[in-house]
Amino acid sequence: MRIGRCFAFIRIDLIRDAVPKLASHGQGHFTILQRRIFATSSRSNMASSATPETIMIDGKKYRHVREGLASVLAPYAEELPSSAKHSKNNDEGSQAVFYNPIQQFNRDLTVLAIKVYGEGALVEKQARVTQKNQHAKRKKAAKKLNVPPATQVDDDANKESEQPNTRKRKADHLEDLVGDDKPEESVKKAKANGHDEDDEEPLVAEISADPAGNATGGEGQQPKTNGHSGAAESGGSPPAVSRKQLPFSILDALSATGLRALRYAKEIPFATTIVANDLSPASVESIELNIKHNEVREKVRSNLGDARSFMYSKVGNEQLRPAEGYVHRYDVIDIDPYGTAAPFFDCSLQAIQDGGLLCITCTDAGVFASTGYPEKTFALYGGIPIKGPHSHEGGLRLILNGVAMSAAKYGLAIEPLLSLYIDYYARIFIRVHRKQQEVKLLAGTSMTVYNCGHGCGAWVTQPLLRNQPQTSKSGDTFYKFSFAQAPSTNRNCEHCGSTMHLCGPMWSGPLHNPHFVEKMLEKARTLDKDTYATVDRIEGMLTLALEEDLMPSNSGLDAAAVSESKNRATPDSRLIPRLATNKPDVAPFFVMPTYLAKIIHCATPSEDAMRGALLGLGYKVSRSHCKPGSIKTDAPWPVLWEVIREFMRTKAPIKVGAVRRGTAGFQILARARGSERAVVSELKDTTRDQLRRCETKDDLKTVLQGILYRLENEQSMFETKSGESSEPKGGNGEATAQKERSPNRNRTRSRSPPPLPLSKLEITFDEKLGKEKSRGKLVRYQMNPRENWGPMSRAGRTS
Repeated sequence: MRIGRCFAFIRIDLIRDAVPKLASHGQGHFTILQRRIFATSSRSNMASSATPETIMIDGKKYRHVREGLASVLAPYAEELPSSAKHSKNNDEGSQAVFYNPIQQFNRDLTVLAIKVYGEGALVEKQARVTQKNQHAKRKKAAKKLNVPPATQVDDDANKESEQPNTRKRKADHLEDLVGDDKPEESVKKAKANGHDEDDEEPLVAEISADPAGNATGGEGQQPKTNGHSGAAESGGSPPAVSRKQLPFSILDALSATGLRALRYAKEIPFATTIVANDLSPASVESIELNIKHNEVREKVRSNLGDARSFMYSKVGNEQLRPAEGYVHRYDVIDIDPYGTAAPFFDCSLQAIQDGGLLCITCTDAGVFASTGYPEKTFALYGGIPIKGPHSHEGGLRLILNGVAMSAAKYGLAIEPLLSLYIDYYARIFIRVHRKQQEVKLLAGTSMTVYNCGHGCGAWVTQPLLRNQPQTSKSGDTFYKFSFAQAPSTNRNCEHCGSTMHLCGPMWSGPLHNPHFVEKMLEKARTLDKDTYATVDRIEGMLTLALEEDLMPSNSGLDAAAVSESKNRATPDSRLIPRLATNKPDVAPFFVMPTYLAKIIHCATPSEDAMRGALLGLGYKVSRSHCKPGSIKTDAPWPVLWEVIREFMRTKAPIKVGAVRRGTAGFQILARARGSERAVVSELKDTTRDQLRRCETKDDLKTVLQGILYRLENEQSMFETKSGESSEPKGGNGEATAQKERSPNRNRTRSRSPPPLPLSKLEITFDEKLGKEKSRGKLVRYQMNPRENWGPMSRAGRTS
């Protein structure tokens, strides 16, 4: 404290010399001193990672934030809030408008996702415009053929004077003017929308690609590159610059300081209209200040109002003569609230285009990924959370199911492009399509989960409906829908005997589109690390997300996407193929080897050993982006427990009595090879169904005699008289697992699992087989960069 008081009066020019010496006196004194020094020198331009840079404008204090290619001025609250616990936002002080530096990764990732999506969306738009123009030409030509010759001559004579405002458009994204009794005003508006007076054709825009792969368009707009000079400077032909630009609109529904909207304007070259909306007048005032500060008035405009009301206002409000800057439906809508995004699911679907991108953030992980408030989870997302280390992945599926249910009411189907759990929040990118047939498949891709949350952690999935594909006489595929058979498991867990609990319903389809993730990963490697500070982490997380795809190769693309690709002579590499979302994920959740080993009180196998054992049995294995040390695999639970038991028996034996009787681990160890309890457990599994089918005394007598015989002859437990394997019965038995496996279990290794019961599987903990190929130093999982890492407190009230 004395050191701090002494240096509070030292001149600013002596601070740089004093700070290194003070660091040697201890980190605590240094941090306190650093904060106090910068608090007394807020007008200077000195800034650090621990203390924000402040600027005074008209006597008001602002935090100057530089992120990406944009910068914002975030105002501080003039007076501290009455509640002490909300008086500080980490080291950001008391904020009048909320800004969270922790979510820079979120913003960097979103800019990258919109770039990749937008390039493909503009290609599709261009194709629709070209098709529309060709149809208009054919229609016009046919109309001319039926016109009398005299009229034909007059029409040719007046061809050059024809105005473009006499053409109608039906598409939301191609809103234009219709001929009226005020031609001068119409021509003026047409010029503002990119039309020339002597232009005969409707709106057409050529989309070119710069050396970095960024789609560009618009008059005088230069492609953004990361330090590259471009084709013209390198001696090649310069990229074509379009005369007109296709519209691409973005809505930042909960904008706060407007940082996201400003970054989109600065970093996404093909964005034409960006709306930054907020309910708070102070936030809108801050947005207007930042728009002027960044000089992006031609692209960004602010809007004061409730985000839900603003998006609902698009319903039935399509304007044939839209005002300048009006957008009926947006190409991209970004929902980033403080807490849950559930209240914005329905309204955002009303304001997004067919094929648009919906970006959703939910920071209420204590609700969607925890069992503390199941009633709140159901109220917000329409499902019950799952208990266990995989709860965060279950939370992603709950959010997706909530969006899918809201979309289905309006004939909209969702396609998750990227679903991530990051730090303390969920970030999901969803493509929305108007596909009534896919809406019908939603029940079959929604599942309930029977979860052994209080026992061994195993789960069994249960679809709500069965989608049965059928082939018509013409060769087309259609679906028949039938009720699912229930239940898919017993009341008690088949592995440990604990009570099963019901969770869901939740999304059972894939979480990511691997084509979209690959394109993001390719573009991430070209980003400037000085501009995008989190690019290393982006590469690591996208690599993990790409590896999570364990679906068989025959799951492939959507049927519509396949037919569309066949119609294209040369498919554009910027297009994002659509996946078939009606097939449940073969590995809906990840497992934690540490948790499995904890159940039976044994040492944890290394990741390489666990991966090698599963790969040796012919299963696919990868990591999960949600948690370090996780494993995603299509191996069923009986196989997983057999692998852990074998590791305990051969590599890390435990003491007798280490696992108490009656616990979940005791029941699992009862099936260990070579133990007397294994014989009893195996016998119970193989005879359970036989006892249920007994109808007479003779049937029961036969089964009981078989039990006694097999108890006396243990070897008959594993082999029948015909030499066929006697596999354990159960909802997720080995027989069921083998039927569900695809021939290729691993991308680099194809091996059919041996047709043996669990007790006869040859399990080898081959670390060399399980060792991953080196991909350099990937930042797969984020370490907290500073203390008090989290969502921060809300902004203080200004009134």
